[in-house]
Amino acid sequence: MATHDHHHHHGHDHSPPAGSSPALARAGIANLGWSAAQAAAGLALGSTALLSDSVHNLGDAAGLVLAWIAATLASRRATSYRTWGLHRTEHLAGFANALLVLVGAAAVGIGAIWRLAHPVAVEGLHVSLWALGGIAVNALSAWWIGGRNANINARGAYLHLISDAAISAAVVVGGLAVHFSGQAWIDPLLALAISLWLLWHTWPFFRETLDTILDAVPLRHDLSKIQSDLAGIDGVEFLHDLHVWPLGGQRTALTVHLVHRGQTDPTELLRKALDKLHHEHPDIHATIQVEPTGIETWHGHEVCPGRE
Repeated sequence: MATHDHHHHHGHDHSPPAGSSPALARAGIANLGWSAAQAAAGLALGSTALLSDSVHNLGDAAGLVLAWIAATLASRRATSYRTWGLHRTEHLAGFANALLVLVGAAAVGIGAIWRLAHPVAVEGLHVSLWALGGIAVNALSAWWIGGRNANINARGAYLHLISDAAISAAVVVGGLAVHFSGQAWIDPLLALAISLWLLWHTWPFFRETLDTILDAVPLRHDLSKIQSDLAGIDGVEFLHDLHVWPLGGQRTALTVHLVHRGQTDPTELLRKALDKLHHEHPDIHATIQVEPTGIETWHGHEVCPGRE
């Protein structure tokens, strides 16, 4: 009778990165207050470029608040009902963050196109001064969060804050150009350029967060490399039902069935497989089933390539 060996590899920390929640909270509050002030200034000065910058800041502020809430929820312990805890809230927050920026960028672009057809004179020098404040707020928020944290929440927030600072710098240049040239069309043209840049810059991150929600293989993992590493273990005849998907933060889940040859010791084969994953793919939480040839269990999934 066949024996099936199941093993769960628990050698990884299942808690979210320490210190991320307070940093996200501080950055969210700072950006929320600044974006509100900047939007009011944009409306008062009639600057679509300044409004576009404030809309992006508002989207990032909302995203930071969502990321903070998600990080707080993800820190809660798992329960008998939610056995993985609430780590997925970080993925949902990242997706919502990207979606907010895309919608805001599209709205600003439409407004800029209308303003190009109906140009209005703006106070370029005042616009530049407000944009300088945006550079300071975003740079400080990015410093709080830090770019070394690879968590999808913190990484998305950090990248957006850095892009905000760059956009604010562009608004500074545009405001000065309007002030010294007197050409009102520069402001909406700059807003349109910012909108297009935001769409181009945010789309890859949006796709990544969507793939994460849909349980796609995380970008940091190469499925073919994982498959070849496991298939190359001495004693493995072939493997099937290999699945890899994100759990939250830097945690990744893996399940696979390894079919062993002849007299191969299944316990020794299991140890080799776990050692291989631990050294080559250290953030993976693995569940491995070992089966003798001819008595493998099929679950109706597509068999991994490599079956003989």
